[in-house]
Amino acid sequence: MIMKRTIAWSIALLASLSTATARPERLRFSDDGTFRIVQFTDTHLDARIPERVAEAEKTFARIDRTIRTEHPDLIVFTGDVVTGRPAAGMWQRLLDTLVRRGVPYCIVLGNHDAEQDLPRTEIARLVTSAKGSLNTLAASGELADAELPVYGSAIPGPAAVLYCLDSHDYSTLEGINGYGWFRPEQIAWLRQSCEARTSANNGIALPGLAFFHIPLPEYVTAWRNPGNTRIGRAAEKECPGVLNPGMFAAMVESRSIVGTFAGHDHDIDYLVAEQGIALGYGRFSGDNTTYNNLRPGVRVIVLKEGVRGFETWIREDDGRIVDHARFEGGKIVKHNE
Repeated sequence: MIMKRTIAWSIALLASLSTATARPERLRFSDDGTFRIVQFTDTHLDARIPERVAEAEKTFARIDRTIRTEHPDLIVFTGDVVTGRPAAGMWQRLLDTLVRRGVPYCIVLGNHDAEQDLPRTEIARLVTSAKGSLNTLAASGELADAELPVYGSAIPGPAAVLYCLDSHDYSTLEGINGYGWFRPEQIAWLRQSCEARTSANNGIALPGLAFFHIPLPEYVTAWRNPGNTRIGRAAEKECPGVLNPGMFAAMVESRSIVGTFAGHDHDIDYLVAEQGIALGYGRFSGDNTTYNNLRPGVRVIVLKEGVRGFETWIREDDGRIVDHARFEGGKIVKHNE
């Protein structure tokens, strides 16, 4: 049962919905019934010194090469995109690259993006004013949480829905140190969105994916449970938000979300099943402007129209595909099985 909301929450939800539903593009499954997403995460573009500019050029080449190879229907950046000063030039270079390629995209921020010389509101202005951006402005002037319906290839209504969510940066509570977490109004908004989509779909939940930067606390326990199906690796400890506000519970109860994809932890790229949801990371997509011990790459996710699951793999720089798997029936199955 969806919990009762306060009047203040209701006002906030209505404001969020009004900003998050106006989109310049309509996403749609291809004629073959597939929808392909490429996730770039933690690119850490940095113009502070010539050596880091050279590393950023390698990242831009990776972005171009990936788009040419994978032909995505949507690109999602899951935070820590530009992490050096001056930031404006790198943001503009990235947006110009995406505009030139003509693929719709959505960006969520990480904990380092607003530590530079551009506040979140100015980053949001740049992103939302660029052609092809599916981001919109929240009432605060920052990037709004985005609800992106993906329409069917042969039916008039949505067949899936994607959420791009702001996991924030750091704790703002005195005496509590650590990374940020989702706020109650975001969780209530997600519940309301899933409920509305299910109601409009004759009581059948639409399959959904969620993208954000900081992993949920449930990632930690899910990966350490030997009974859970999984693929990928963890070469460092996860760094979730310091508090658990209940976003994962809302996702499970919605019966809509089938997968979540985070970034933040550069040396982790696993996918693990927990309570009917695949909790996943992207692959570190940047170069030597920050720490990294995995070969740079990207995560590719393919939805199939009418299927509650997805296919996914990681494409590395040399073209190699690793960790090719399917998520179906609440389990992760290696592609060759």
